[in-house]
Amino acid sequence: MKIRLTKILNEIAEADADRLLQKIINKELTFLAAGDNGKVYSINDEDLLFKITTEPDEVAVADVIVGRHGEYNAFIPVHYSDSQKRMYIMSKAEKLPGNFKAEIIRYYEDFKEFARSQGLETSIFDFLNTEASRNYNIKLISFLRALEQQVKKTGIGDLEYSLDFKPDNIMLWNGQLVMIDW
Repeated sequence: MKIRLTKILNEIAEADADRLLQKIINKELTFLAAGDNGKVYSINDEDLLFKITTEPDEVAVADVIVGRHGEYNAFIPVHYSDSQKRMYIMSKAEKLPGNFKAEIIRYYEDFKEFARSQGLETSIFDFLNTEASRNYNIKLISFLRALEQQVKKTGIGDLEYSLDFKPDNIMLWNGQLVMIDW
């Protein structure tokens, strides 16, 4: 009987998921942070985080991007998602260097000013397509362009308008900018 490589990989992933879920059930977690819509825990002895959220769009995105970091590299990798329980497991990210965090804060503040001037529902991507976007670091602009395409690719309604884009939700993973909360 032939065993396909994908079947073996899926079994390994399932075994890892079972092990991680058992750690969650046994509360082998360390509380990290809470926001308006959820809580994040570090899974003890793992380089992974466990998140519980009340935000339906957040779980919907996690369901789409789970196991697909090659396609959705503007988001932190999600390794497991359960929309019924509104939880998912994701990789840990690193804080941004101060100068780059300042650049994202500047972009965010300029976007808010732009949005107020528009008087309509406006997305960060609308601001990205203005002349003003030329005044920002190319790495940030490249990240935002990739994020724009990947948000559209999710196929989730008006995600571009409800996307929780703010400086605290952008971090580094393997040296690349990623959204850690959306």
